[in-house]
Order: sequence, then structure tokens, then C-alpha cells
Amino acid sequence: MNRFLTRYDSFLSLLLALALCLCSCESTPIQPEPTPVVLGQNGAYILCEGLWRQDNATLSRYSATTNTVTNDVFTRVNTGLRLGDTANDMLIVGDTLYIAVSTSKTIEALHIKTGLWVGRIQLTGRQEPRSLALVNDTTMVVSNLNDDSYSEFNPKTLTLRVARVPVGPAPEGITASGDRIFVANSGYGDFRANEPKAGTISVMQARTRTELQSLPDLPNAIEVTVRGTMLYALYRNLPSLKDSSGNQIPGGIVEYDLASLRELRRWRVRAGDMRFSRNHDSLWFLNTSGAWLIGLAQSSAQPRLMIPRPTNETWYGMAIHPQTGAVWLCNARNYQTNGEVILYQKSNDTYTIQQRFDVGLNPNTIVFF
Repeated sequence: MNRFLTRYDSFLSLLLALALCLCSCESTPIQPEPTPVVLGQNGAYILCEGLWRQDNATLSRYSATTNTVTNDVFTRVNTGLRLGDTANDMLIVGDTLYIAVSTSKTIEALHIKTGLWVGRIQLTGRQEPRSLALVNDTTMVVSNLNDDSYSEFNPKTLTLRVARVPVGPAPEGITASGDRIFVANSGYGDFRANEPKAGTISVMQARTRTELQSLPDLPNAIEVTVRGTMLYALYRNLPSLKDSSGNQIPGGIVEYDLASLRELRRWRVRAGDMRFSRNHDSLWFLNTSGAWLIGLAQSSAQPRLMIPRPTNETWYGMAIHPQTGAVWLCNARNYQTNGEVILYQKSNDTYTIQQRFDVGLNPNTIVFF
């Protein structure tokens, strides 16, 4: 009995001490509600691929209204969602932004203005979505780098229509014009260079999903795009091919007549990314020296270095603003830290830095809205 009273007295003493403590201390602050993300009506999305197998791809959004950047906007707007592992490409169709996330094997869709997630297409097996292209209002295609194929889906319903259409080894760039789809079969450089269709462009009929033609002599082809009545393909050549001095032989950019697919011009250059100018009369491309320009209207046009690259920067992608003509460059820095976007604007025939802003890890693609 005495032991029970002792425990009871101790219990009352503890309650009294807690009560005095609560009375004498400040109350615990209430966690404030998250600040709404101010997105703005116009601007740009910057895709940051992250690091392979790290599940850390992000999406940054630039607001032209406030001249500010919101990083990791996908997660901030859509609580509990992540973009995924290794984001490679994105494309705007109507009011929706589509993002190809390779290692996660998904195509994510979100509303452009609000940033709200709309849904996803989940691919399987070896299908790792690489690049996106629009065929028509109800048909989009995506190249699958490790599956030697492209997939077809309905962008309005996010329904996978055809999981696998075979093309060449390691397809990367993809584009469409009318009822034809063009796929760049890189062959992974030297790794699969001796396999059939490596270093070619597969010309596919969209309706029947059959090959119409193959454009050869494009070792390590990585990109293909259409401008008006012309088709352009970019290839890097094989790392093993060296000249007499031991330097790697450069690849190039090839111009084709879109109707006949006859080769018209070929520029022997080292190039890693290409974009048309605001008026589509010139072609920009990147290499380790900087940003170059080819005046397509000139029959004897040769590449000109327009923006030299500082040695401490790594230019990983580019975009040309459709209204201002400004050159937006993705600087990946050292590939291990967050990158930045650098805006160059032309003034008196010279391009100068207009603005810089930090984004996520390894920015690679920019789209404007």
C-alpha cells in the first residue's frame, strides 16, 4: 500500500511539473501553409536531367512576367510527385507539356500554365523514351534508345497505341513531317557501329509503320529536324576514326530535300545540338568551341562562330527564343552541381550576356510558352 501511494504521489508530482512547464514556455508555433508558387502566364520550361540512376531529374520554370525562376517546379506544384530518373526531352502540344523520362520509362504530362500533373504513359522492358515528336493531333511518337524502336501514343488521351515499332540500333533524335517519321539511329557510336542500319536515318510511313527508305553515311546520327521543304540530320562520327594527326574526324550536318530525300549540302563540323533561328533562315549548333551559325539562305554558307564558350563552362543544350531571337544556353558546369541558363542577346552584330540564372542538375532542353 505504501509503495502504491508513493507511485501515485510521484505521478501527481510529474503531472504538476509538466503543467508548470507548459504554462511557463511559449507555445509551439504552427507550421505555416506552403507559399503558393507564382508561375506567370508566359516564360520557359528548363528540363534538368539529373544523374543516371539517381532519380533526381527536375523541371525549372522561368516566368517572363516576374523575370524569376522556380526550380523543381514539378514537385513544388504537385506535392508527393517526382519527375523521375534521367529526363531527356520535352515537347509542348496545345496546353500540355510532355516529358520523356528515360530510366523511369515514363512520359509525364502536365498543364503548361498551372504546372499541374495530368497523367503519364508507362513503358516497359527495354523501352527507355529518348526523344519526342508530334505526327498529328492524335499521334505522338517517342524513340526508345535501348529497344531499337519507337512507340506511338495518343497525346490527348495518354493512351499507348503501339508499344514497339522496330527501327535501327540505338535510336535518338526523331521528327515527323506529313505521313513520314524520321528516326536517327546512332548505333551508340563505335559500340554498335557494325550492326545493320547503324548510322542511318530510318524513314518510316506513319500510317503503316513500315520503312520507306534509309538515309546512309551518318555514323553516330543523333538528331534530325525539319524546316519547310528541308530535312537536316546531325551526326557525330565514330570516336575511333582518327586523322593522320590522331585527332577524331568530325561528323557533320546534312541538308536534304524533304520531298525527294536527295542530299543537297553537307557541312563537316563537330556538333552536338542544333536549333533554327527565330526566322528559320539560319541554323545554330553547339560544339566545344561555342555556338555557331550557318546562314541557310546562302548557297555557299559556311559555319561562323558567333558566341565563344568560356573554358570554365559546359554548354549542354540550347534554344532560340521565338520572339526575341535571344540564344538560351544550358550550362551543365561540372555535371555534378546545379547548372545554369545563360541568355545571350544580339546587339550591333555581337552577342552579349543579358542574364544568368541557376537551375537544376544538368539542364539539357528548353521550351517556350
